[in-house]
Amino acid sequence: MLWGWAYRFEAYTPVPNRKLGYYALPLLWRDRVIGWGNVSVKDGTIRPDFGYVASRPPRDRAFRPALDEEITRMGTFLGLT
Repeated sequence: MLWGWAYRFEAYTPVPNRKLGYYALPLLWRDRVIGWGNVSVKDGTIRPDFGYVASRPPRDRAFRPALDEEITRMGTFLGLT
């Protein structure tokens, strides 16, 4: 349990039994889990794929810029920028 959300790392789960994805990690916003993210790199570009508990991202205006900033930080960490 993470922040009241049942989490299971599915990399070793057979493909037909996966619910969220190979490397799906919890997506946190403020003080709660709002979804999950699978991030891959193809041709030197980060390719994020997100799912949301409420079927949509938060409506908070600060959410999208904060998410974009984190994706940029991940690219820097991976040496892509």
